[in-house]
Amino acid sequence: MTNPWNGKAVLQVFWWNCSNTAYSSFYNYLAGLAPTLANMGFDGIWTPPPCKGNGIAQNMAYEPYDYYDLGQKNQQGGVATWFGSQDEFLRMVAVCHANGLEVYPDIVLDHCSPADADPDSPFKDPEHNYSSFHGVGFAGPGTGRWPRNWLDFHYNPQHWHNPSDWTPPPNPENDFGFDFCYQGRCSDTGDAPSNCPVRANARAWFVWFVRQSGVDGFRFDDVKGFPPEVVEDVLYNAMGPGLEYFCVGEYLPDYSSADLDNWCNATLNRSGTFDYSFRYALSDLASSQGFYNVGNLPSLQQQNRFKTVPFLNNHDTQDGTLGPYINPDDRRAQLAYAVAMTVDGSPQLFILDLFNTLFNLPADRHTTRPWLVNLLWCHQKLAFKSGEYFVRYQGSEQLLILERGARAIVAINNDGANWQSQWISTAFFPNTQLHDYSGSMKDDIWTNQDGWAHIAVPPCSYSVWGPAGITGGFAPTPRRTLQQFEMADDLGDSNPNSPRYGGFAIPAVHRTAGAVWPATGSKVNLFVYADAPQQVELLILPPKGAAAIPGFTGTAGPDHPLVASFEVGLEGRHILTAKLTNAAALPARLYVKVDYLGPKNPTAL
Repeated sequence: MTNPWNGKAVLQVFWWNCSNTAYSSFYNYLAGLAPTLANMGFDGIWTPPPCKGNGIAQNMAYEPYDYYDLGQKNQQGGVATWFGSQDEFLRMVAVCHANGLEVYPDIVLDHCSPADADPDSPFKDPEHNYSSFHGVGFAGPGTGRWPRNWLDFHYNPQHWHNPSDWTPPPNPENDFGFDFCYQGRCSDTGDAPSNCPVRANARAWFVWFVRQSGVDGFRFDDVKGFPPEVVEDVLYNAMGPGLEYFCVGEYLPDYSSADLDNWCNATLNRSGTFDYSFRYALSDLASSQGFYNVGNLPSLQQQNRFKTVPFLNNHDTQDGTLGPYINPDDRRAQLAYAVAMTVDGSPQLFILDLFNTLFNLPADRHTTRPWLVNLLWCHQKLAFKSGEYFVRYQGSEQLLILERGARAIVAINNDGANWQSQWISTAFFPNTQLHDYSGSMKDDIWTNQDGWAHIAVPPCSYSVWGPAGITGGFAPTPRRTLQQFEMADDLGDSNPNSPRYGGFAIPAVHRTAGAVWPATGSKVNLFVYADAPQQVELLILPPKGAAAIPGFTGTAGPDHPLVASFEVGLEGRHILTAKLTNAAALPARLYVKVDYLGPKNPTAL
């Protein structure tokens, strides 16, 4: 049985100032890493913020400049983001899907930077009056979608000096750029005021981004800095009324587990949170040299666990910014990881914990920490999250025993010198043979006639008991990718140094919607929509060396698209272009939707 949707194993695949010189871009590195991660058993990867940030040189994009620039506009010092171009981002998503992995990009909706001077801003000092954002569009500089000025940020006439979580004092700029004002006093009950349309713009962008990228879930940055109903709003509009997708918010760690629960409830469970309170407990376990009461751990997890994410390390703990870094080579870090991967939720692993060496090496030459790979194997192969969560023993300061009902028993021993053992009741049938898949215990055990088992654990170690005889690796089912390219004058860039994506479709000249990277021998399905019926020609430009693909003509409308398909003769970049065939037609918006299978092991990375 596979894990349920809310029991995913997630890897954060980036770190501060990440790069890998063995690849032409970081997105290409992630595409090259995807087969390895899929074979390990991961369900999905948490990727960096996708939007163009404050400059492109070693910028992690936590200060987004243009939300509609995924690395296809010539601005902020170049076309690509620090992580790569839009083409490389979209290919990475498709390659992950082809390997059965989901993709969860980081979303930053609390703040943005840098800006130009705003002549209407009342803040005339040089530090604060730079609040004008007007990105590039196909129609030229300053014509891009989602322009912003001082009224979109704190402070403004609707939300003046009132320091709180949503209005950071003492000025309208926080540590990562200008802080968005989402409505009136940021306690919105309806549409945003006309002078502060941030929520409507955030909603429109997020819907566009999900359709453009085809991603599967999200991590929202710094969610305590803006109203939780904003997260609920954008998720509902982009993902629909269902809740079965991965989503987690970074609710910063100076709050209790009750605050985490309240925030999740306020999003109507469309998003969970990183369980920072529980993470602090795991950090104490790892650092206390055996002087920690492990029996307290089960009571320290947040109560709303519908989408909770237990974890040990991430990019913010890497340098101690949001808590101490837990050294993965510390023996007790293994105990902490064993607990984090057993309790309720979708455990998040950190790439610097998983791999011993990865910097500037090809993905297939990384060396791993075998114990963490084994824990991941146990979590996935024994299907931890398909079994109900039980705390079987917590009556000792040194021994904790947890069970995922009839799937696995996980026990940790925090005593550095002595064995610990205990008889426990289990959900396994009587006389079930159990094997320790962690390797701590050599011999199998059996449950007795009442379904009880005697669990013993060596000093400073853990064990993972499951039904004997489970073997093998992972073979995830390849998935197709659906991405939509919108052609409009306020999207893309006509600068010759850019790929020149975007622009309304016009007669006589083919304009470029975007590009995809399908696998050799696969079938690509295309659907072209328009706001009003248009006579359209769609032309696909294949990679060099591939046979030409005949053009497709027909009517594209809002409800009945032009439908086409072709077989891929050669893996590579396929450029999507379109024009209007009626010479008298006015420029028109087109939506080119592409359903395709990416390559599992892409070439030319």
